[in-house]
Amino acid sequence: MSNILDEIQYIEKGNSENCLFLIHGFCSGPEDWTEQIDFFKKKFTVIAPTLRGHDGNNHNERPMSIEQLSIDCLNILERKKFKKVIIAGHSMGTRLAIDISKKVKNVFGLILVDGSRFSDKNTYFHVLSSFENSIYQNSYQSVLQNMFSSMFFSNDFDNHKHRIIKRATDVPEKFSLPLRRNAIWYDSHCVDKNLNRVNLPILILHSTKIENEKRRPIKKDEKIPYIDFLKSHNDKNTIKLFEETGHYITIEKPKIVNEIIQKWLIEL
Repeated sequence: MSNILDEIQYIEKGNSENCLFLIHGFCSGPEDWTEQIDFFKKKFTVIAPTLRGHDGNNHNERPMSIEQLSIDCLNILERKKFKKVIIAGHSMGTRLAIDISKKVKNVFGLILVDGSRFSDKNTYFHVLSSFENSIYQNSYQSVLQNMFSSMFFSNDFDNHKHRIIKRATDVPEKFSLPLRRNAIWYDSHCVDKNLNRVNLPILILHSTKIENEKRRPIKKDEKIPYIDFLKSHNDKNTIKLFEETGHYITIEKPKIVNEIIQKWLIEL
């Protein structure tokens, strides 16, 4: 039987006893963290995995689930034996960051970048049914196309937009579709209890709001349900909002993102 660690590819830069672990989002990739990898590799060992299935491979046909993806990341961290670990997650990756943090003793903080929660126990069946109906009426590929088309709002990033849409639709459906279904289930059944176990400083970087299954930029002083949800479970939050910015703020605003993270790390 192959070692599960050998099943996952990852970028590793730097040579520090402390680790900054960067987790990408659904149908995305570690290249979304390129600017952060280059910036922080001088002071951290920066690791950015390619999540299972997102490179077109699922060795040993393991489950495409948040739990399995967390296990994959956990195996990397356990093999490395770092002194301190900071875990950052973007979008779907926020779920993995939260899940992993309660399983690693030397995690000192979380960075959650434009996360979301699709459902709770009361809305689970409605949200899942709506998702399945959208696939039935259109096709899964068109649903992905529409989903990722709504993640940039400025023409200045059209090259990134087209690249990211293609990347998302290139992930094999047999991997991404069950993962999306699982994420809806995971939100309703696991996120609450996982957050209850987290007693760490959390840096929240947020830029969009989901309405009618589409993203839009947040506005000044707007109420953000996801942030309120995090605050209800943790009082060690530092919150930075990005107005009129797309979902991929690590790409759109890398300098500002890096400066905020660096300042927060110094103050930990």
